[in-house]
Amino acid sequence: MSLNISKIKNSLSVIILCGGQGQRLRPLTQKIPKPLIKIKNKAIIEYIINHFFKYKINNIIIATGYKHKLLKKFINKKYKNKKIRVLNTGLKAEIIKRIEKISNHLNENVILCYGDTLVDININKLIQFYLKDKNKFIVSSYQLESSFGILDMNNKDIVTRFREKPKLGMWFNVGYFVFSNKYLKILKNFKKFENFLFFLTKKKYMKGFRHTGKHITVNTISELEDAKSQIKKFL
Repeated sequence: MSLNISKIKNSLSVIILCGGQGQRLRPLTQKIPKPLIKIKNKAIIEYIINHFFKYKINNIIIATGYKHKLLKKFINKKYKNKKIRVLNTGLKAEIIKRIEKISNHLNENVILCYGDTLVDININKLIQFYLKDKNKFIVSSYQLESSFGILDMNNKDIVTRFREKPKLGMWFNVGYFVFSNKYLKILKNFKKFENFLFFLTKKKYMKGFRHTGKHITVNTISELEDAKSQIKKFL
């Protein structure tokens, strides 16, 4: 299996989606794009790229839009001798359009992830999961956890059970999609990425990889502050 993993890494393209305007992080994103916001002296995009490098995955495409020139300048300077391409996919383009615009640059197998999400996912295990059924479109998921204490009560308002911030038995999408480039043909039939995912679910083409490690998403100022306190655990 390890030989298969090494082989597939050579036929793998990584897309990091970095085109959004990050409006919920304003005023920070008025000057720089969200992936360049720093957490403990490192830009978000650095954590993501370095995680792929850790697994010897080097063929990376950054799909930009908002503040494209700043991202390109940063990558060209920080990763001068690395095989990273920064491609402008439009200011307000949907994810589908961003993927379409770079489709000619993609290899046989693709990993697609978000440029604002840090996940300490074991990419070797993710690839192994994909290799079990390469006909499926793989989505990585994380178990939803309540941010509150949960009470169970009977019809007399007696609390029968208390759980402090429990896991809720539901899994949500954290990105790190893995798929064969044959899915690009299907993807072109849709205008929105979520509709494409709904279609895959309906046809039972999608499988979920359960990630049980750490996960940090940075969409708001409060999430950014939380990320700063969580990043040590992440590293």
